[in-house]
Amino acid sequence: MSAARVTAAQLAGLPDMPADKSGVIRRATAAGWTFDEEPGRGGKRRLYHVDQLPAATRAALAWHQNKVVVAGTVPDAAAKREQHQAAQAGQVEGARLALRGGLEKAAAGARQQTSLRQAATLAPAAQARMDSRLAVVRAFEAYASACGLPVHQARIAFALSYNDGGIEVPELVRTEVPRTSDSSIERWQAALRKGGITALAGAYGNRAGSGCIDTQPALQEFVKAMLVQHPHARAGQVMQGLRARFTGPHAVMAQGLELPSLRTLERWIGAWREANAEVLLALTNPDAWKNQRMAAFGSASDGITELNQLWELDSTPGDLLLADGKRYTIIGGIDVGTRWMRLVVAPTSKATAVAALVRRMLLDMGVPRQVKTDNGADYASLHIRRVFAALSEPGEDMQQFCPPFQPWHKPHIERGLGTFSHDLVELCGGYIGHNVADRSAIEARKSFADRLMTRGETVELRMTPADLQAFCDRWSDDVYMHNPHAGLGGKTPFEVAARGCAERRVIDDEHTLDILLAEAPGNGGRRTVGKKGIRLDDAHFIAPELEAWVGREVFVRYDAIHHDLGTVYVFGGDDMAFICKAEAPERTGMDRREVAIKAKAMQTARVQAERKALKAAAKKVGTDQIVDEILRQRAAEAGKLATLAPRRASAHESAGVQAAAAAAQAATAPTRSTADMADLAAVQQARARIEAEAVPTGNANDLAAQRTARAGGVTTPIFESLAQRVDWLLRQARVRELGAEEADCLAQFKRAQPASYRRIAELIAEQLGTEQEKAPDRVQGGSGAV
Repeated sequence: MSAARVTAAQLAGLPDMPADKSGVIRRATAAGWTFDEEPGRGGKRRLYHVDQLPAATRAALAWHQNKVVVAGTVPDAAAKREQHQAAQAGQVEGARLALRGGLEKAAAGARQQTSLRQAATLAPAAQARMDSRLAVVRAFEAYASACGLPVHQARIAFALSYNDGGIEVPELVRTEVPRTSDSSIERWQAALRKGGITALAGAYGNRAGSGCIDTQPALQEFVKAMLVQHPHARAGQVMQGLRARFTGPHAVMAQGLELPSLRTLERWIGAWREANAEVLLALTNPDAWKNQRMAAFGSASDGITELNQLWELDSTPGDLLLADGKRYTIIGGIDVGTRWMRLVVAPTSKATAVAALVRRMLLDMGVPRQVKTDNGADYASLHIRRVFAALSEPGEDMQQFCPPFQPWHKPHIERGLGTFSHDLVELCGGYIGHNVADRSAIEARKSFADRLMTRGETVELRMTPADLQAFCDRWSDDVYMHNPHAGLGGKTPFEVAARGCAERRVIDDEHTLDILLAEAPGNGGRRTVGKKGIRLDDAHFIAPELEAWVGREVFVRYDAIHHDLGTVYVFGGDDMAFICKAEAPERTGMDRREVAIKAKAMQTARVQAERKALKAAAKKVGTDQIVDEILRQRAAEAGKLATLAPRRASAHESAGVQAAAAAAQAATAPTRSTADMADLAAVQQARARIEAEAVPTGNANDLAAQRTARAGGVTTPIFESLAQRVDWLLRQARVRELGAEEADCLAQFKRAQPASYRRIAELIAEQLGTEQEKAPDRVQGGSGAV
């Protein structure tokens, strides 16, 4: 050991030394440094040997040798050289030590921060061990600083005193650490320096990943796969799967693996489920994961503050089985800016039901700027897309589709329907039915709302569709609209909507909406109006205004809200002008006789006025001699005849007269060329053809004669439709015997359209002023039954 010695005052402030003299003395006492005592000013002073000091301190002493007076030494030339060499070496070593010390401090700081984070996640028992051992270490440090013994001796003395009860610690610490030893204290101090406070908690149990399942990848993958495919499987069922797959004579993958015990498997499954709780919830119940775990830090209504700025539409995933035995769904729409909501009860969610909801919202709220829907068949149908395209500004499309299976993109209507379903349970609990044998009525009611919001579920509600629709309207108008809403700053939807109603865009004409929203039946909605009205869906729809459209094609649209109650809208003409609202009497209860009388009166007046106008127009124009005019025009165009004398209505002709005329014409006609003769023959042939095609008014040609002969000497008129001919034949059957072809016509019509046949016969009987009677079922001389 070198004879170089230093005082505590000289060491104060050097690297790895306390900043003051008293701190150095305490440090020397705790570390057990050897020293010599010599007389000094006012008493004795301690001289500590340099070779027992920390390396960083020794290097600093060597570096500052010219400034530090080392007590008890008288340096000579050789000593100065040695000191200079030592100073150089100390400078390098000091730099190395300083660098290592900095890194160690940084590492210690990082360990301390990590330890603090880990301490919060420890189990209660581990936290108790950590806190108790830390308290014992701190108690020892205070004891060692006070007793002045070397560290090792201080640990022994502290342990003896602690075990005898001489060291005061809290009762919880004494319970957790009833006895200790110098080696335990030394081990805890080392753990505290290296690993932070969490190292005092200890590592109990098996090392993670060293168990039977974790060390056999085939077992681990099988258990995970089974829990994913069967999330609710119990440990016993998983054990059966392991045995079937890996052991036994029929094992599929017999590999000689060691199976865990049932208890070990239970612990592993429990730990795995706890670590993968979120993923398992997303697998087993996506809706619950969306509601409970999906991050929702933003707000879907940011920037939406005005009425009709954004709508959201959606339907209840589950179905309602109502009192009429049919399944229904509830379709809802909400204005995001005001939370104004509308609900419609419809037989399944389809395009017509969505259109009914849109119609109500358009009439109540106005025209929206944007509408969010999912991409289901009902919302993505051509009909609904056409509706929103018609409402959109030019070049824009107000309908926005949410990504598939991501309903959280329209959260407001989702929450609105959820609120409605829970209120439906509370307010209409007496109507809720259940047919689950192993549950009580209360449990069934509690699950009602959840099942209604679950896809594929059907819940029973003993209400009629009309009653449920009335409840929906009252709930939305009287309850939901007047409840303060957190998203509206504590205001009610009614208050917010009232401020925006003045600036909304509206559609005044409801008939415009009917054309826009109502879906057409098959064949594009085209129907021909018959004598009994418009036949649609096994019913006849009638209205007085349809009398002018009998036999003509019209366009029919279902009622946008209650098309199943027997009402349709009828449009006609190229411009789709509104004609009337027609009803099916058997469905709506309207008076069929009253409609028939009014329609007949309107039709009689209209036909008479039109006949009078047509006759006046025909008389004014004068088309009696139109055939001769046509012949003269064609001849003039051929350039061969300047004029043609008007045709005599009753000119007599015979074979002889015709022959004489031909001879006279041949005698007086000028000589013509072969080409001229061909042109004249063409003109004559054209005239003969036109005369044969002319509509006969008597027996002037062969066509009329043939028609008269077939009708038994009765002139047959020209008919515009088969129904008109049947009407004429039934009237003729009352005064004469029909021919074979006429009877066949009646028989075929009766077989094809029995209802129309009966109606025509009834109208004939009414018009002739006789009692209603059946038309003859068979006409003598005919080949078919009538």
